[in-house]
Amino acid sequence: MPDLRTKPTWIEPLFPWEQRALVVNGRTMAYIDEGPRNGRPVLLLSGNPTWAFLYRDFIEPLAAAGYRAIAPDWIGAGYSDHPRVDAALTLAHHIADLVSLIDQLDLRGFVIIGQDWGGPQGVGAALQRVEKLSAVALMNTWLFTGMVSKFHASPRPWTTWHAPLIGQFFMKRHKVLSRHGPSATTVRGMSETEARGYHHVFDEPDSDHVVLTWPRTIPLREGDRGWADMLAIERRLPELAHTPALLLWAPGDEVFPIEFAHRLKELLPHAEGPVEFNQARHFLQDDRGPDLARAIVDFLQRSSL
Repeated sequence: MPDLRTKPTWIEPLFPWEQRALVVNGRTMAYIDEGPRNGRPVLLLSGNPTWAFLYRDFIEPLAAAGYRAIAPDWIGAGYSDHPRVDAALTLAHHIADLVSLIDQLDLRGFVIIGQDWGGPQGVGAALQRVEKLSAVALMNTWLFTGMVSKFHASPRPWTTWHAPLIGQFFMKRHKVLSRHGPSATTVRGMSETEARGYHHVFDEPDSDHVVLTWPRTIPLREGDRGWADMLAIERRLPELAHTPALLLWAPGDEVFPIEFAHRLKELLPHAEGPVEFNQARHFLQDDRGPDLARAIVDFLQRSSL
């Protein structure tokens, strides 16, 4: 197995599962793999600036229900390699990395569970292996061009963070997302240890390039980095017309408000939902983890009939 950074002992009570790793496209990808090996594989895909820790409330319920819960860390995040080169962290790179993981683990009948960047990166990879895909569940994400939330269009904070020099100042020097993202937006309240759990993977100096690259990949207008890749995903969504799909949404999320769920419903009209989860914001897996896990297990049990 490729070398991985050592998981600190203080996080074990919250995140006790074994860290595994594969080399994907020349870089080490860390992942959690729990549950029966012959169980239906469920890929738990996070976004910026989180890692598999975001799904800690999902792993046991899925495994207990007979599913194989796999939570990878995207390259640049979590316990995976953290390249210091912006060009190594594109949407196309992330999709290719997940395809490599799917192929190396020989996952068949797999399920995509995606939130934030886990949506387009997960569905983008699934469309490359659509014959092996069995279901999709999406939470506060997007798979399309032409819709921009107020959050992403507003100068404060988003386009300021996005700017060439100011973005470096806020995102890298002051680490406004990598050190404060989940803990600053929690609805249920978060302990200091939980906050540290999210943020410690970016403690190493200059290790958070992905936290700035992801925002700069959001396709706000034609020609932006990420536009062509997202448009390609959007155009292929009709291929999922017979794939069971579920939309779970936190309407309190200012990043991807409920209008984004309605747009996804237009593109995936056969999808169940959107099922709304209040008392939650952008990181709804943290705010409402056990409830979301139950909804997903119920969906998977129904979709396998």
